[in-house]
Amino acid sequence: MKVLIISSDSLPAAPTGAVYVAGAVRAAGHEVQVFERLFAKDLQDELGSRIKDFQPDVVGISIRFVFDDEIVKDAPLGTRHTDLRPQVKEIAEVVRKHTDARIILGGPGFSYYARNWMEYLDLDYGIRGEGEESFPLFLKQLAQGGDLYSVPGCTYWKGSKYHTVSPLPVQDLDTQALPAYDLVDWEPYAERKITPAVLTKRGCAFFCTYCPYSKLEGKRYRLKSPQRILDEVHSIIQTTNTRKVMLCENNFNAPHQHAEAICKAFAADKVDFEWGTGDLRPVGITDDFCRLMEDSGCFSVNLSIESASVAMLKSMQRGYSVQQVRNSLEALSRSKVPFSASLMLGAPGETPATIAETLSVLDDYQAPNGVWVTIGVYVWTDYQDIVPEARKSGYFKDDDELFKGVVYLSPGLPRSYLRELPEMLRTQKGYLVQFNKPSESWML
Repeated sequence: MKVLIISSDSLPAAPTGAVYVAGAVRAAGHEVQVFERLFAKDLQDELGSRIKDFQPDVVGISIRFVFDDEIVKDAPLGTRHTDLRPQVKEIAEVVRKHTDARIILGGPGFSYYARNWMEYLDLDYGIRGEGEESFPLFLKQLAQGGDLYSVPGCTYWKGSKYHTVSPLPVQDLDTQALPAYDLVDWEPYAERKITPAVLTKRGCAFFCTYCPYSKLEGKRYRLKSPQRILDEVHSIIQTTNTRKVMLCENNFNAPHQHAEAICKAFAADKVDFEWGTGDLRPVGITDDFCRLMEDSGCFSVNLSIESASVAMLKSMQRGYSVQQVRNSLEALSRSKVPFSASLMLGAPGETPATIAETLSVLDDYQAPNGVWVTIGVYVWTDYQDIVPEARKSGYFKDDDELFKGVVYLSPGLPRSYLRELPEMLRTQKGYLVQFNKPSESWML
């Protein structure tokens, strides 16, 4: 079968999910192409021409984000909120205009809002969760006239009723196909300084109240071997002509032994490349571990602190102490690894005092790549423990509102304080501040 996979993301990021699934579909014997929405100047013409030339039997639309918050100096509270749903709808409309091919929805942005997306786009089928095995199985069932409604992770309308089948996580990541980065032209990504991404594992053993991943992916880690990760890196270098990769998942250094094994494999490899990660957990960050990252070619890490308040770390169930945050910052400061730090302000229990406590810790250090601060916590699924608190506090009346973007802000933060907070933070050297879904009325 001919399968066209569309990366619907209009934000500057690697099409990670799309190329992993494309690799799996190709390995199953199908002819695959990937269309990247990000670089389309005339979507109607460019996507329409691709469909006309390729004549796909199935079109998969990968949805990564539902909305976006971008730092813009002149926007209310310094952040511009964008609803990305109309852009995905435009893609679906172009596809329907040019082909009768079956349209399948997928991607992380779809998994959280499957029913909402299917109603919004007037489509009847999608796959939640990991697609490397489920999507090829769907194609097999479609080609052989099998039961499409038994595919793990599928969501569908049958008559007037909505149905869903539980996802089935991929158990052996080493046996999956390599991500098909060769199916995209990497030059436009390189021009935007976008780095290709590799996933080193699935699953999360932690219980952070704002994060759904331990419930979505399971608390048991499913790890790729260091050799498999190297195979993916070598493939990316060969097909994209880049020498940098990002290791893209939650908590690169958990499990710690796995992270160490990856660094040692990278250090021993004869291919010259650099790697980075956007999520380093402030646990086990020692001088020895930092040297290991240096020796393996690490060009950038972000220390995901989120809070340095005793009360907030407990409230958010982050699983580490303020002293561990300090230890991590001190070890990184002594190392040659360029690093940044990130904070998340506004979770349940946050007050001006807890924010002051966090900032007082950060004031003792200088992150060379800056500090990224997000104010407000998006709530979108019952897999987040924060959602019951958001319901109780009246942040939304029904679940359909979540599809429009609901942000939780602790009642302990007065609006007068929140109006001043972004500018106060921006006076700090190297601080970038994103106020999730800001309200213009707060500026009045």
